[in-house]
Amino acid sequence: MLKAYLEQHEGIVCNSPKSCFREALQNGLLSAVDTQTCLAMTDDRNLTAHTYIEALAKRIYRRLPAYLTVMQSLMTQIQARV
Repeated sequence: MLKAYLEQHEGIVCNSPKSCFREALQNGLLSAVDTQTCLAMTDDRNLTAHTYIEALAKRIYRRLPAYLTVMQSLMTQIQARV
């Protein structure tokens, strides 16, 4: 959804999740702290796609509530602009 919003409403093409989150920061959709959380979330997603270590999965699981909060905030920001 972020990628589509940036392209359709801001005229910005981003080619990766991290570049989209950085563009969201530049366009006032995310704070610097929330952007760092999103970048960490992307790293965690990449780790889970290639690793099957239970301890790692548990650490990432504990971070999910923070990721949800940031994503809900981002959704609110986008909805307010559309």
